[in-house]
Amino acid sequence: MLFCTCKGQLRNNKKFFHAYFIQYKTYCVRVKILNFYEFLAENIEQIKRSSLYRKLRVFSSRSGPYVKYNGKKVIQVSSNNYLGLAGDVRLQRAVSEAVKKYGVGSTGSRLISGTHELHARLEEQIAELKGTERAIVFSSGYDANLGTLSALLGEDDAVYSDELNHASIIDGIRLSKAQKFIYKHCDVEHLRELLSENHYKYKLNLIVTDSIFSMDGNRAPLQEIVKLKECYGAVLFVDEAHSFGIYGPHGEGLVHELGIADKVDIQMGTLSKAAGSKGGYIAGSNDLIEYLANKSRAFIFSTAPAIPSIAASIEAVEIIKKAHNLRKKLHGNIKYLKKKLEEQKFNLIPSESAIFCIKFDDIEQTCQVSEQLLDKYNVMAFAIRPPTVEIPRIRLCTMALHEKSDLDYLVRSLSELLNLNRKV
Repeated sequence: MLFCTCKGQLRNNKKFFHAYFIQYKTYCVRVKILNFYEFLAENIEQIKRSSLYRKLRVFSSRSGPYVKYNGKKVIQVSSNNYLGLAGDVRLQRAVSEAVKKYGVGSTGSRLISGTHELHARLEEQIAELKGTERAIVFSSGYDANLGTLSALLGEDDAVYSDELNHASIIDGIRLSKAQKFIYKHCDVEHLRELLSENHYKYKLNLIVTDSIFSMDGNRAPLQEIVKLKECYGAVLFVDEAHSFGIYGPHGEGLVHELGIADKVDIQMGTLSKAAGSKGGYIAGSNDLIEYLANKSRAFIFSTAPAIPSIAASIEAVEIIKKAHNLRKKLHGNIKYLKKKLEEQKFNLIPSESAIFCIKFDDIEQTCQVSEQLLDKYNVMAFAIRPPTVEIPRIRLCTMALHEKSDLDYLVRSLSELLNLNRKV
């Protein structure tokens, strides 16, 4: 009504319309400010009604196969602490020594005052392990993906991304303004079609994929993707977040285990999962790292990772190089848990990693099972729901420090609980 009146006045008096419209805009802004807390409350209530409400679970012990939650010892099967290094005394010792010598904070961004000799040592160490010319460390894996994709890609470029890639990849693509082509999950033929139809239109064609998909546990068809990359002259970016430390002769990652590391232009990984610390990295050519150090906003404008996390990461990478027994134990647990879960005929997503997901028909049931596992069985296995995933599920992660008795108890608890729910 008000806007219509303004339009009418415009024919007779443009100055009047301008003044009136300023008042109208001011009124709207005031309404939004006055209703901000109501807006928050209504949205939180809607989240709760949709069974999508999330709350933080606070535990009070060292990270490991067991944690202390609400005063109780519970089995931890929701953690990405695959090798159990997050609670390793060797990392604790390294952090303690570094803090005594260097203090805690990095005090600034890497290009101003934040680059410490420990940052340089960690980057040299990662590059040596990965067999690349150089590496660069970011504050998190999220920053590494976001900062790299948004820096490399522009409006004249195209990116081809698996539909189930991590949120950090999706957000990096959005920031880049590149033309995006989303191919069906692990569908090499669909990727081939998209490349064939579009690659000649763009300056740079970049394929990006997780190596292990974090919410399904399956592997990308990396060897087939490499062939397409070479056929169409594309750049290949592989996110090794859930495979670094676990696969390869020395824990380098899945691309090394498959023998295709030299075909991957950009290798990304995290220091927060198998390495048990904090941070993310990009490994590749000297020119790639020089470019990112000068163009990646997530690198340039972030405070450098703190001394404790860098010291822990340095120690973790050294351990990972020689952690053959830990990897052997982990892969034994993966095989054992997969067999036990399949015997119970749970509705599993096919997995080729330490991640196993049981699918459910609805969100409410998924949340109930997760709550009951924790409250009745002392098992910490959280529900994963939309919008993180399309199909609700319970996500299970085994680690090298789990004993077979732990995995037996997990499967037995799930079986009893799901059978009880079916009877109800």
